[in-house]
Amino acid sequence: MKRKKTLLILSLVLLVAVVAIVAEKAVAQHIDKINTVDEEVFSVKADDISQISITKDGSTAVVEKVNDTWKYTGDTDFPVSQDYVADILSKFESVHASFIIDDVEDYSQYGISNPEGKITFTTDDGEEVITFGAFSTIDEKRYICVDGGSVYLIDEDLLEDISGNIEDYLDRDDVFDYSQITAINASGDSELNMEYNPDGNFTYTDAYDYYAVDDEGHKALSESKILSYINTLEYLDLSEYETYKAKDSDLSKYGLDKPTLTVKLTGEVPTDDSDDSDSVESKTQTLYFAHKDGKDKAYLYFEGSSIVYTITSDDYDEVVKVSYEDLRPDEVVSIDWTKVAQISSTIDGDTNIVDVKTKGNDGNTYKLDGESVDYVSVTSDIDSLNLSEVGESYKKGTEELAFAITLDDKDATVVNVVLYQYDGDSCVVAVDDKVVGLCSRSSMSKLREDFTSAILNKGKEE
Repeated sequence: MKRKKTLLILSLVLLVAVVAIVAEKAVAQHIDKINTVDEEVFSVKADDISQISITKDGSTAVVEKVNDTWKYTGDTDFPVSQDYVADILSKFESVHASFIIDDVEDYSQYGISNPEGKITFTTDDGEEVITFGAFSTIDEKRYICVDGGSVYLIDEDLLEDISGNIEDYLDRDDVFDYSQITAINASGDSELNMEYNPDGNFTYTDAYDYYAVDDEGHKALSESKILSYINTLEYLDLSEYETYKAKDSDLSKYGLDKPTLTVKLTGEVPTDDSDDSDSVESKTQTLYFAHKDGKDKAYLYFEGSSIVYTITSDDYDEVVKVSYEDLRPDEVVSIDWTKVAQISSTIDGDTNIVDVKTKGNDGNTYKLDGESVDYVSVTSDIDSLNLSEVGESYKKGTEELAFAITLDDKDATVVNVVLYQYDGDSCVVAVDDKVVGLCSRSSMSKLREDFTSAILNKGKEE
């Protein structure tokens, strides 16, 4: 009995060995049929294609060429992005492979029998099909099969560049890629008439190029805030939409016949002239928004479009920040200290006037009653004096600090700044007798202390 058991075990071992040998030979034969290549294995010309069908992730998108324009076969009103289709086609103009596997007996081992995607090109000569299999575990390249024949390992995973979801083909609107924004006009929940005027002489400084224009004249705006606002518009999430075939008569459904905010942008946009990288043209586009208080979404419509988008109420709250108060520079004043003649300060009724002399690259000298004062901290404090809130309606309390800067220009321009009590955290700021907002009380206190310290220590540095 024991002997029979031993023979049985030996027989099983022998059987396993035979199977292993057979498998090894099969693998060896299979490897022999894999050839290393570096050649084009598929190509197609975009002009020759009349239809494309792409299946991926359980969805299939089919677009066809109608009068040289790509249309969605499921709904010809669907606005297909011509650039998106052109980009897909460009990927297949020349497909290169690193390995070729001929005489394939089992496509399943390459994932071809249960493919992860498929693209079919229809031309006058018929159909050409590329089936996308699995990844090679050795070099992590994608297996593909062309027209049911040989299997290839391609250099670039083209499956990443195609989609079977027709939503990805939607020709969504976008804000132009402005190289220079020249005007913003907003109305509704925010009001703004902005112009770009780098040569304008509207304020005491040439530090600003953008201005809000109203009945009171030109008021400086922050370039960084304007660019940030344009960036907000550019990166709005437009993945959700209500309809892609809206007519003018449909806009009332979303309140867009009476928008709560209208933003008109004008600026310079690079042309498509590849021979001249500096060539630009002026373009204008208008965006309409509609939002009702308490609603968690708002609607957006680009003039001339057919798509009504849905954006969040939070996004709308950011888009509506386009008033002068939203875009005013943070700094209370912007001073070129090489162009200053005098700095005066008034604290508790005591006024001191400091004369300023520029010494070229050696900086400025500051004199009070003929004696030197150290105003380095003072000028730094003034540069750092920023508005925490912008507005004209803040009620002024007791005056805490006043200073005036006289510029060394032909008009001896004077910029007056007064800081008033407001509350325990803030002071009211007035520039040239106009309240502009609030600054932190701590920054006022530091500036006041540095004025006082410099004056009390006059002459000591000499």
